[in-house]
Amino acid sequence: MNKLPDFIIIGAGKCGTTSLHNYLDQHPQIYICPTKETNFFIDEQRKAKMKRWGSISNLEDYSALFNHASPSQVIGEISTNYYAFPESAKLIHELLPEVKIIAILRDPAHRAFSEYQMFVRAGHEKRDFAEAISDSQKKSYVKRGLYYSELLPFFDTFDRDKIKICLYEDFSQEPEKFVRDFFQFIEVDYNFIPDMTQRGRTGGLPKNKALNEFLKKPNPIRAAAASVLKTFMPLESRQKLKSNIIQANSKKAKLSLETRSKLIEFYCDDILKLQDLVERDFSAWLE
Repeated sequence: MNKLPDFIIIGAGKCGTTSLHNYLDQHPQIYICPTKETNFFIDEQRKAKMKRWGSISNLEDYSALFNHASPSQVIGEISTNYYAFPESAKLIHELLPEVKIIAILRDPAHRAFSEYQMFVRAGHEKRDFAEAISDSQKKSYVKRGLYYSELLPFFDTFDRDKIKICLYEDFSQEPEKFVRDFFQFIEVDYNFIPDMTQRGRTGGLPKNKALNEFLKKPNPIRAAAASVLKTFMPLESRQKLKSNIIQANSKKAKLSLETRSKLIEFYCDDILKLQDLVERDFSAWLE
């Protein structure tokens, strides 16, 4: 018999799911899929474009990800792309009609800015944020914050008692309370508190763009340095060293009030509809 998820976190990206994956993995009653972002429940044509990120295409391979779960464990998966594709709700429901659906949402303006920073650090974005979210480019960072539009297919497909909406802001401010509430929803021991001293990826923009470019893009000097380090430093240590340098080269970035105002205007209608859909107050996102 195939082992498959009892709960799926469908999104959103840049909402703390990397940290949460680590915390869930510590719970003895939870088996969380070791592969984050399997993208299994996405249309095959779209998924083909994600192959290089390890997307899973067939049920046998997908089920194999959960083979090490014990019969007593609750199984979970995190793929933050699911909420962004309308077909995902139907595909999940067809295979797993009783699965619990969880979405973690964040102030959409801050979520968009956080994603932008990630692309800058990765060396894929050189424009400033205001330019990057101009009308002609909005889809790239802003669309993923239209939560009402993205979540509606799930509310149309699943019973409401199978859906839980969580907030990144609650996760940041009261992580212990957040995970207790999460554990209670998926029906595991909510008195278990994981070690939450290690946080996932942190945001920020590069202090020195040239150094960031050097660390991110292949080049002969970096290749030569890596070759020397290989002789006396294990891979894990090399990766940690690189991560520490990148972190030291990061500075905290702040979303300007002017740009935030433009984003709030863009998101306003969607936020108001979302409030009615999930029956929660999101007025803080409109400030």
